[in-house]
Amino acid sequence: MFAKVFTGWRIVAVVAFALAVLVALILATVPAEIDALRMIIRATARSSVTLFLLAFTASATWLLWPSAFTRWQRSNRRYLGVSFALSHFVHLGAILTLRAIAPEEFAATPAATWILGGLAYVLIAAMTATSFDRSARAIGPRAWSILHTTGAYYVWIVFANSYISRALTMPEYIVPALAVVLALALRIAAFLRRRAASRGVVVAG
Repeated sequence: MFAKVFTGWRIVAVVAFALAVLVALILATVPAEIDALRMIIRATARSSVTLFLLAFTASATWLLWPSAFTRWQRSNRRYLGVSFALSHFVHLGAILTLRAIAPEEFAATPAATWILGGLAYVLIAAMTATSFDRSARAIGPRAWSILHTTGAYYVWIVFANSYISRALTMPEYIVPALAVVLALALRIAAFLRRRAASRGVVVAG
């Protein structure tokens, strides 16, 4: 029932609605605007990494553990990716708004952080723009594959740097940091499984 209802562009619509409700509730219930923006930034960081990891591991989980859920995950990888982009641009909007009204919050942020983070958003925008059949055909399968593979791993690196560095000093970040590491491990395991299969090697499990 879940797979039949929560699929395709409905996923994006539900995520968009949930984000709108989340932002509205926080703004309505948190008196201080700066505190509200901080809360939105934290909440959308969590929703973004969750949606990204679902899209990032979709093919790997289906290959390693075929099931109704992983079939749904793989079939809806495109829509999970678009939902991630939507969440992360809301995240960016909250960051830029906070920077505008409280620039001191970012006084110690190195310029390199803005540049590397900005590149991530450029790649996310490009991947989202080419997540439609017409635009994907326009750039061709090779360019599409290079863009989406490079973009996915670059975004993974950004999340890994953010969560792993925080997990070293803040225990609340340990679980998401482990999830990010596990996601890469799944991709590597799936790659090794495919390579073994292409060489005619029988892999147990």
